[in-house]
Amino acid sequence: MIEYKWFEAGVIDRSFRDLRIQVFVDEQGFSEDIEFDNYDEIVPHLAVFSDGVPVATGRIIEVDKSTCKIGRIAVKKELRGTGLGEKTVLELLRQAKELGYVKALVGAQTHAIGFYEKCGFIPVGTDEYYEEHVPHRDMYQLL
Repeated sequence: MIEYKWFEAGVIDRSFRDLRIQVFVDEQGFSEDIEFDNYDEIVPHLAVFSDGVPVATGRIIEVDKSTCKIGRIAVKKELRGTGLGEKTVLELLRQAKELGYVKALVGAQTHAIGFYEKCGFIPVGTDEYYEEHVPHRDMYQLL
């Protein structure tokens, strides 16, 4: 059974922290200093559990009163391709809309652009940028 648990701003729970380390630090080679930033202390986080085990995560950052940015979306390696990533993104977007945002942004790793397009995001321009060693592209969606 899938369960969504929201953590209030400032709560850094081990469930999503450990998952982010597995995905972004161990698998993708981001430094832990870059992975955990000042936003972690001030924004809400989502942890997704399957039978009590944390399997996915993400967070919502306010850009301005009408726009948010979802990010740090991570899914356990063995569960990628099962639809869990899309369910996680849709829950983040549902919460963003409930919070009153009308537009959501995402900084998509370029290899994941197709995934975010399936979730309803549209690329912004053609410019790529790097976060550490990984190319990204900005995308948006109206809520």
